Amino acid sequence: MGGSKKDKKQQQHVTIVPVEAVKGEHVDTVPFSSRSRISGESGKLIADVQSPHAKNHRIIFDRDLNVFEFRLLDGSSKHLVIYRLDELLSTTCFPLKIKKGVPVIPTSPQTSDKTLYFNFVYKKDKKKWRLKQLPVVFFTTTERDYWHSLIDTTLRRVQNRPKNIIIFINPFGGKGKAQKIFKDNVEGFFWLTPGLRYKVVLTERANHARDYIVEMPVEQWTALDGLVSVGGDGLFNELLSGGLLRTQNDAGRNIDDPNTSHLVTPHIRFGIIGAGSANSIVSTVHETNDHATSAVHIAIGSECNVDVCTVHQDQKLIRISANAISYGWLGDVLRDSEEYRCLGPVRYQWSALRTTIRHPIYRGKVQFSLSHKETHNPNEQLPPCFKPCDICEKPMGNGQYDYHWHAEFTHVICCVIPTVTPFTPYGLAPFTGIGDGTLDLALVPRISRWHNMQFMRKVAMYGGKGLYQLDNSLNCYRVVKWSYQPDEDQKDPGVWNLDGEILEQPKNEPLHFKLHPQLISFFGRDAAMVKPSKRSFIKKRKSSIIYQ
Repeated sequence: MGGSKKDKKQQQHVTIVPVEAVKGEHVDTVPFSSRSRISGESGKLIADVQSPHAKNHRIIFDRDLNVFEFRLLDGSSKHLVIYRLDELLSTTCFPLKIKKGVPVIPTSPQTSDKTLYFNFVYKKDKKKWRLKQLPVVFFTTTERDYWHSLIDTTLRRVQNRPKNIIIFINPFGGKGKAQKIFKDNVEGFFWLTPGLRYKVVLTERANHARDYIVEMPVEQWTALDGLVSVGGDGLFNELLSGGLLRTQNDAGRNIDDPNTSHLVTPHIRFGIIGAGSANSIVSTVHETNDHATSAVHIAIGSECNVDVCTVHQDQKLIRISANAISYGWLGDVLRDSEEYRCLGPVRYQWSALRTTIRHPIYRGKVQFSLSHKETHNPNEQLPPCFKPCDICEKPMGNGQYDYHWHAEFTHVICCVIPTVTPFTPYGLAPFTGIGDGTLDLALVPRISRWHNMQFMRKVAMYGGKGLYQLDNSLNCYRVVKWSYQPDEDQKDPGVWNLDGEILEQPKNEPLHFKLHPQLISFFGRDAAMVKPSKRSFIKKRKSSIIYQ
């Protein structure tokens, strides 16, 4: 800061004092992220400044409450604006071009003389986040530089903000617009974030991202704190699988064993920018598939813990899911839609019509264990099993699962998260959350074509929770593990729609599905935790049996 008399005189507008020593000043206590902590000297940083219109203001940075207070010095207490530290993306000494709330990376930024630009993120509406710039004119350049340096250092110390991430982009995602989506709507936020280093990798083939993560050098892997995908749910599943496989291998855990109860949580967080067709994961975690909103949540380090489901066949891990797993009609829709990828998202409606006409029905056995012990037996509520049923005939019970149902199914759906998509805007799963430690297992027996059309229409209109009250064909349970095995006489055993990717159902072997509660962390927000009043059904989870 220099030692000349002139420099010391220029610094007279900056003061650091303990909170209790500020007479007559009051900064309102506002909620802030529990992880937004700063190490260092406590107290308030205060400066008298001007707006670009030459109005006198006072700015206070309270390092105990982690808030910024902007007060107009006109003798009125009405002109007071408070921002939280976790809403400040960065400060710059040059103005930014902001296009519809999204920053544009400047080619040659022009530094101003005494102005410091505060770049805050804010909620444009109930779901979307954007950037706005607040210019503050200091009396000297030295004073401006002091504030800029101190705030920049402070932001770099905020513990939850990412420091080193790898971004995987599917160049064919979003009808080939994934790279443009990243450049126009995402990269500006990352470029502005202090201390954030990011590397972009363009995927060249299926499982490229997963193999890249598994084979990554140790020093590169340990230095990472985030993996981000720009594409659809399939690309994100590659990141998820790669990150979990790498973590379990390094820890010496046997992820192939379906009875392994304690997998190791990766040290990284996962992020997703929706550039695919359905984008159900990003719509669920961010409450919207808006690209800029996803970028903001990653840049400021929003965090939520998410459940994961592993899929096993014959004591071997075959897939990992953090979204939805569906069989029957929904699985066949995905299989049929693969032939019409050239149509884009419209292919799902076309394939839904074709599949409804064909009306596939699959016979098999579902076995499951509830998330809580119950006095009521689900087998007493479910219709009788088809005969012969080898499980019913076993005198010693059901083995590793507590309950079962042998029937003909139109739908078998398991949701790890609520699964919000353009086709199910209110969520496919009736009662599950992002990290509540349960899976929603929905079983729909054989129903007619007309009934199925009405069933799916109600899902789109009311969501799974509303549908449960309207359609008594739906049997729903909160489970921690379950399995499905098709009958041996099924010529076509069907396929699974697992996170938007096809998974073949073995003909003579069961698939086992197991929940791992809060195994991973997302750059995102759990809407049920942020606004519990709007998700009041979460408070009612006293039973794992959802009654009609």
